[in-house]
Amino acid sequence: MGSDGITTLRLLANIINEGIDTIEGVYAQAKMPFPSLDAPFNPTDPAESLTQNTAAEGAVMNIVAAASQLFAAFHVSSCLRVASELNVVELLRDTGPAGLHAEKIAAPSKADPALLARILRLATHNIFREVTPNVFANNRISSALDKGKPSSVLFERRDERLVGTSGLAAFVEYLAEDMFKFSAALGDTILDPKEGVLQFNRALGTDQPFYYWLQRPENRLRMQRFGIGMQGTAATEPPDLIFTGALLVQLGESCSHKIQGFNWSSLTARSSLVDVGGGLGHTSMLIAQKNPSLRVFVQDLKHQVDEAKVASGQYVPDLPFTMVEFQAHDFFNPQPVQNAAVFMLRHIVFNWPDVRAVEILQHLRDAAQPTTKLVVIKKILSVAASAPSSP
Repeated sequence: MGSDGITTLRLLANIINEGIDTIEGVYAQAKMPFPSLDAPFNPTDPAESLTQNTAAEGAVMNIVAAASQLFAAFHVSSCLRVASELNVVELLRDTGPAGLHAEKIAAPSKADPALLARILRLATHNIFREVTPNVFANNRISSALDKGKPSSVLFERRDERLVGTSGLAAFVEYLAEDMFKFSAALGDTILDPKEGVLQFNRALGTDQPFYYWLQRPENRLRMQRFGIGMQGTAATEPPDLIFTGALLVQLGESCSHKIQGFNWSSLTARSSLVDVGGGLGHTSMLIAQKNPSLRVFVQDLKHQVDEAKVASGQYVPDLPFTMVEFQAHDFFNPQPVQNAAVFMLRHIVFNWPDVRAVEILQHLRDAAQPTTKLVVIKKILSVAASAPSSP
């Protein structure tokens, strides 16, 4: 009988807790503190040599082994992309918990069954299950990547396999292919800096900015995947985040402050919301669904707007689209909407150097009314150091 989720979590917690108890006992007996992670390594410190104690070393290795999948995370990302591209989740969905042999999983794509089995085996780090040797089945995590279509359709219409999906599979593929390559070029970009050359430019050998590069005809499917994937980011956030907008900011060890986001319901009927660089418009569509009296403008480059017009009815079919307009617009050009109540920029300004971000904002300022609001949405990496407590 398989264990439930809580039992599995407790087994992992027990491994870690028992290891900590062993380490604590070894150091208590020696009357030494366990070396702090925040302190520099000092090979002459007696506490460091104690880590070679047989019991302590074994406990440390058990704890490390319990989290060993973290060390191979980049390989898991690559494997996950392969699984999504080959529609493995959907093939396994059709066969149920009994699973499917790697040879049958590989057959529709003519992939190497032995190699695919090894790929899926690595992906069983909490994604997929190996029921018996070379026989795999879905679990809760892999099932989240289901594109919701019959596997046969996905193989027959490969160019459309991500269209009409939740976007999570597209987001994973985008991260595991494009962003993966950009990340790998980070070291070279820092060690050999060149004006205007970012990781993206190095990875793909182009001097164009990313969003313009996506507009090239040969990148049509990449652009499609990017737009759908950005909608998929919603699956990584609380469903009501755009409405609550609540953040708990830690100001010290015992002091925190709650910041409330923008109150969309405060906008009057027929107020204009402009989603600048809005992609498929999934965020502004959520706002429009709860505030149907708003006039919504979704702006992006032409190819993305064309995708948005097709996709909008699939993602939010109940929205009255008489109140929604998709506009082809480059935010480095003057803003055409002159009476906006709100300009919204989600994951935009931090994607550009400061001088270009100022250009974007200046065009919005030139078009703004005295009452126009600017809403900037971005995930910001918290400072690692604790903020000092207020006196």
